[in-house]
Amino acid sequence: MNTSLACTPNDTRIPVYLLTGYLGSGKTSLLKSWLGQPEFQDAALIINELGEIGLDNQLLSGASESALVANACICCTGLPGLSEALEDLFWARLERRIHKFPSLVIETTGLAEPGPVAEALTSSDLLKERYRLAGVITCLSAATADAVLTHHAEARAQLTGADLLVITKTDLLGTALLEPLHQRLAHQLAHSAAQAQMRCSSHASLTAAQVLDALQNHKPLETHDPSHAHAHAHAHADHHDHAHSHSAEAFFWAIPQAIESDRLGQQIAQLQSELGTQLLRLKGRVLTIQGRDVVPCVVQMAPFEAAPAFQADTLGTESTLGLTVIVALPLSERQRTALKLRVA
Repeated sequence: MNTSLACTPNDTRIPVYLLTGYLGSGKTSLLKSWLGQPEFQDAALIINELGEIGLDNQLLSGASESALVANACICCTGLPGLSEALEDLFWARLERRIHKFPSLVIETTGLAEPGPVAEALTSSDLLKERYRLAGVITCLSAATADAVLTHHAEARAQLTGADLLVITKTDLLGTALLEPLHQRLAHQLAHSAAQAQMRCSSHASLTAAQVLDALQNHKPLETHDPSHAHAHAHAHADHHDHAHSHSAEAFFWAIPQAIESDRLGQQIAQLQSELGTQLLRLKGRVLTIQGRDVVPCVVQMAPFEAAPAFQADTLGTESTLGLTVIVALPLSERQRTALKLRVA
């Protein structure tokens, strides 16, 4: 995708790293790890989420400066919000209302295509003069990569728009299956003008230093038109398919009281049965009853996963309890009724 790498040694613009990847691809886990490492320790963040109740911004609450663009996909309806957030962060930095962050990371919603987001950096003279794209990092879950790329145009656009492809959750795929997947992805990338680097990560093990090294070794498409690479990546997605697959909606499934984890699992399984592949993502924070204890948990489930993952919630911050459910449209009346269920 790259204009990133169109900078000179004397370029003083703020480097921007665009972190993308389909819903549930492990972007947030990687970013949380990177923020604790020297290369990104003081980076500012812009986090894009579908739904009014965000989770990623809470999981990344340790960042020094951050902005949330919620309930809109920043590759289409949320672009004005992204531009505003970029400008606000710059002026706050210039006026010393916040620290002088050395770089900025934009974490997109899993439905965002990277082309339009990257082009937003040139949408005004201010943004063009003060920020530069320093790399597009695309995450792809090893366990569901084939299914996601087959069924979702956004995932294919994220792949072809990458400067660095990170195959995540490789621990979920045996070595015998991982190597053929690596070869299939390398074959697809060979047909992409961006010629992205590829790295693997298990349990968010890929370091920030390895990421920056891969981006520096990336060989961008040679072109005299800096917008050509962005347009090339965006053009790979069929516009009719794009419009259809972007027809998604976020619902908030409130769970205000503690609930037995088995019962919650049954409710989620019922929702899966009703929605099928239209259930794109499920994530949130809940209180679970485990024996005599009430245990705060973060619950997440990605597309094509059989069951949700429950992890201990160690954030200790107040938030609205419940699950954000992202679904593909259109929905039948029966499916909408299932989404309106409340767990008491």
